[in-house]
Amino acid sequence: MRAREFLTEIALAPKELFSREWRPAAFLDKLRAGTPFVDKAKNQYFPVQGEAERLEPIINKAIEDLKVNPLTPLPEIEVNIQDIGPMNIRKFEKADLGKPGSGGVAPVNVQPIGIGIATEPKKVKKKKGEKAEVTPLNQSIKSAMDNNKQIMAANLYDVIIQNEVLDSAGQLGAAIKQAATEINQRQNPVVKQYDEKIQSTIAIDAGEYLGILGTVKGVAEFPKRNKFLKFLGTNDLDSLQLIFPGEQNASLADSYGVVNPETGHTIMISSKGGIGKSATGAAPAISGLRTSIEKRANEIKPGNTLDFLTLMINTSTVNQGFVGLNWIMEHYPNAIPNYLQEVMPFDQSDMQAVVQNIKMKDTTPVPKHLTRFTGSPFLKPSKGSTGGKIVYFLTRELKDIVNEGTIKGFRETILELLDENFMQIFTRVVGGKLVFSVLWPGKIDGNVSLHTKMSSSDMSQALSFKVTD
Repeated sequence: MRAREFLTEIALAPKELFSREWRPAAFLDKLRAGTPFVDKAKNQYFPVQGEAERLEPIINKAIEDLKVNPLTPLPEIEVNIQDIGPMNIRKFEKADLGKPGSGGVAPVNVQPIGIGIATEPKKVKKKKGEKAEVTPLNQSIKSAMDNNKQIMAANLYDVIIQNEVLDSAGQLGAAIKQAATEINQRQNPVVKQYDEKIQSTIAIDAGEYLGILGTVKGVAEFPKRNKFLKFLGTNDLDSLQLIFPGEQNASLADSYGVVNPETGHTIMISSKGGIGKSATGAAPAISGLRTSIEKRANEIKPGNTLDFLTLMINTSTVNQGFVGLNWIMEHYPNAIPNYLQEVMPFDQSDMQAVVQNIKMKDTTPVPKHLTRFTGSPFLKPSKGSTGGKIVYFLTRELKDIVNEGTIKGFRETILELLDENFMQIFTRVVGGKLVFSVLWPGKIDGNVSLHTKMSSSDMSQALSFKVTD
């Protein structure tokens, strides 16, 4: 869940701009804010005022065309640059558009693990030949508290300021400490003096604790703060005991706030953000909802959200697109577009042939009726096997169909599964300042969407979901 990477070495081609549903909005936000684009040499190019308004109709039309047919060619887009004129976006790097990329790595890990305030992951020993498993959440939290690894929210500022790892992180560490100091003074930190990479690092990695600090100190936009305090039975958040997981792939939360050590009552805290007012960060895997779904097993009915989530959690990642689309066709047939209906439902032989093609690195054939999907503009011709491209395309299609509101009660069900014990804190760079906003309670607030982090060459990423404001 925790991203370390910030700027990519990938050109901002149209397929990169439209490859994720959040990127077009983040691209327009970047134009409105006037933040610079960069090229490979890290030269900066500032857009002229009004470019967002000019390009928005073009971008929105492309989005609508892709909804009708995802094989639609993508438009070339030029941005008018100050003192230069029109420049194709291919000239620019895929700089942060609300989410970290996949290139350069921060030289010092300034996440909770890196700054030494995280608990160590505990492993359960298994028989010879079996993989070790991370202990259940309640046991991990109890172990952390037994070993005095928790941090009182009232002391979080001191922990950050006194941390030696941040001292060794140069300008980045100093920037994080300065941000913490301004938060402690009940101010939104000013970060416009730093380059985009440092701003992104502060918002995403350091945001996992700066966002909590902003919430504790009352800097965050938190409309239901008083109700939350009443829910906790306290007048402030100082007594909240914070625990940062030692494992980086915690399923739902980046940290936990223990409300009552005696009962183990815990708030899951998910920290997201980036550059731009719509930045939402990485999405947690739906498998993290397994325990909550199991508690409502008697409510699983054919065609409802619990039925869909259970099916996806118990389906291998590579088959989620096939199986999920078959489920949609069975329960919501009108949601399946014509270009998919022509080759559906998918049978076991389709899935087995595609999986075999991936395993054999494209040396075995795939069903002819599925090869049409390899023409998607989002697939790189030289990257990934034919089977991998088909899997990626179908998983994207499933995600888009679900996000159109196809499954009745999808949003409401996921929010109910998260319930009052889930809090989402966004840490974002907006207008040169670090701003914070809090969504709570889960069962009332927030918009929900299905996501995939998969690519045609990496099918290990299972379906995930986002809760956004």
